[in-house]
Amino acid sequence: MRMPHLRVRSPRPAALLAAGAVVIALGTLGTLGASVATPADFATAPTVTQADVVEAYNDGWIDGRADLMGDDNRDGYVDEGESGWDCATMGNRQCGPGVSAQCKGETEYADLCATVAGRPAYAWTEADGTPHALAAGRKLLARLDVAPGTEEFAAALFALDTLWAQHNED
Repeated sequence: MRMPHLRVRSPRPAALLAAGAVVIALGTLGTLGASVATPADFATAPTVTQADVVEAYNDGWIDGRADLMGDDNRDGYVDEGESGWDCATMGNRQCGPGVSAQCKGETEYADLCATVAGRPAYAWTEADGTPHALAAGRKLLARLDVAPGTEEFAAALFALDTLWAQHNED
């Protein structure tokens, strides 16, 4: 049987010699470095338990994972305002302050106002066949006759939010 001929370059003698010299040099340095320690060094070294090693590993893993995610407070979640937050793909996908003109002056329920203002127009049909349609949230808020920051405005916000939930949430 004929042996196949492989088209591989044979190593050059200079490359083999250089690699051998590097291995010998590193081995010598490793041996000399280990022999410099004295028994007194080991007597004064702190005792490291397995629990210490595990704790250090876990702390390093959690810190590294949090840094990678952008979880600044290291609670396991990337919250709005942390370095890993991407407003275009996370949360309500609204970048910036997000306060509509209709919500200016509302302080106590500003989040609810922004939620209602950001809702699209929707429609529904009652059981008896009566159709209903509501405009987008900003238009609904603009039609209110009460000023933001008042109890009447808060009541209207809750009414609009409840109406949305009744017809859009399963």
